[in-house]
Order: sequence, then C-alpha cells, then structure tokens
Amino acid sequence: MDIRDDREVVEHLIAGELEQQILASASAAASDIADGHGDTVAAILFYGSCLQQSTDEDKVLDFYVLVDSCSKANGSRILGMLNVMIPPNVYYRELELDGRTIRSKYAVMSISGFANAMDRSRLNPSFWARFAQPCALAYCRDQETRTVITKSITQAVVTFVGEVMPTFSWHVTSETLWSKGFRMTYKAELRAENSEQRGRQIYQQNQSRFDALMLPALTAAGLAPRIGGGRLIPTTTPVKRRMARLKWKLRTLQGKALSFLRLIKGAFTFTGAVDYLAWKIGRHSGVSVNVKPWQRRFQLIGGISLFVQTWLRGGFR
Repeated sequence: MDIRDDREVVEHLIAGELEQQILASASAAASDIADGHGDTVAAILFYGSCLQQSTDEDKVLDFYVLVDSCSKANGSRILGMLNVMIPPNVYYRELELDGRTIRSKYAVMSISGFANAMDRSRLNPSFWARFAQPCALAYCRDQETRTVITKSITQAVVTFVGEVMPTFSWHVTSETLWSKGFRMTYKAELRAENSEQRGRQIYQQNQSRFDALMLPALTAAGLAPRIGGGRLIPTTTPVKRRMARLKWKLRTLQGKALSFLRLIKGAFTFTGAVDYLAWKIGRHSGVSVNVKPWQRRFQLIGGISLFVQTWLRGGFR
C-alpha cells in the first residue's frame, strides 16, 4: 500500500466520522448560528465534550463555523481583519428550545484559513491538534465544501502524527504517540488543565479510533515505521529527532504568545463573553449573578466586575 492509498484510508475514516449523528439540540443550535451569520457560512463543525454524550444538560456546545468572508460573518471589516490575523473570533449564543436554554460557544474562521492551518508547514499546532480529534458536520452547504473539510481534517491527522513521531527515540505504541502529542500541544497553549492527564484522557476516550488512524496516517506522512514486538520502531535519524524536538520547543514559545494575543483580542471581539462568564460562574460556584447592560457593552470591565461580585458573595474559595 503506497502513501496515496494510506491517505485514502485516513480520509475514508474521517468522512464516516463527520457524518455521525449528533444531538438534536446541537443541530438546532447550528441552524440558529448559520441563520445568524447568513449565506457566508460554508459549514459548521460540532466538537468537544458534548459530541459523544447523550445530553447537553448544564453544558455548552462547541462549534467551529467556517465561512467564505470573515468580514461578512463578523459584521465588520475590522473584526474580519482581526479574524484573519489572529484566528478565530469567538462568540457565545443562547437558543430557547422546548422550554430550556441551549448554550453554544463557537469560533469563526475562513474555510480557506482552516484548510491552510492543517498543513505541516504551520508551526502552531492549535488547529491541527484540535481537528486530529473527533468532530462531526452539523451543517454543510454542499458536496464541494464537504470534500474540502474532509481533506483538511485528514491533513490534520497526518500532520499530527508526522510532527509527533520524529520526537521518539525508541519503541512507540499508539497510546504513547497520541498521548504525548496532545500533551505537547496543551503545553503550547495557555491551559488550566493538567497536560499529562488530559493527553491520556483524549486518547482513552477514543482509543479504537486513534489506533485505526495511526499506521495509515504515519505512512501518509512519509514515516512508515518498522514494527517489532507489537510496538513501532521509529526510523527517524538522530539529527532529525533533535530538529523535531527543537521545533516543539519553538512551538511552545510561539503557542503561548499566540494564546495570550487571542485572550487580549477576545476581550474585545468575544460577543456574549460576559453572559458566558456569568453562566460559568454560576455553574462552578453556585453564585447567581445578573448581567447588566453596561457590562455587556464594556466586556473587559464588565467581566472584571463579575469576578469581584462573585468574590464578595463567597463564590471563590
């Protein structure tokens, strides 16, 4: 089986995964989001913790909205420019459905930028590491768009294993490859989670899926390993191994700086951020806070004031 055949195996697995059935609430939320941004929406991907659960009760649904024009999708040339320069722009939206509130957090990005972000030439891992994980199509405009997304996510998987495998010096298993990769990508962002623990969790939650993807993805990346004793033996030379590890050190520095810039940008572009923050505070602290109009208008100051209110009411321990 050659590299092209192995890429087709990965693509076939991804295509099937994208068609999986999702929560009715996620379908409704995706339709609402698409209506809110108009005909520039090409596709909406559903991902995250709710993807494989039977309920969204007391949770926020996570989506990626892929668009033709960032300016049209964001309703502003300036916001569109920021979206292109430091993707993605993030929004929070609520939908009343059958007497309850469906909460969604979604990221907006151009479909062309999405495809480019998966390439191995891209130093930052945040996009290809995110979409090497399971996701589903909640909305897709047409077959051409579906093909672009399937190939983009296939490339995300190939890039992931292609950038992680060369860092190993000896025997590798599917678990060590995927877990280490997710651990390193978490370390390349500003994250509160324990990267070691989270890396293993991501693998264990979808073990059969990651196991099925590993070998064809490695071959598609041009890194077909030798196999011995049920383990993979890397064929990377010592020089290339040192270069791969150095590249990950650079990723960590660049990734943390980029995460910080996204946080700063988000204070001004994350529409609905204060409502989302109020919901999170109530969920985790049990303290209910009412959002005032001025807090929505001035999100940065409004967010700080919500933290102060919560602290004064004993919400933080």
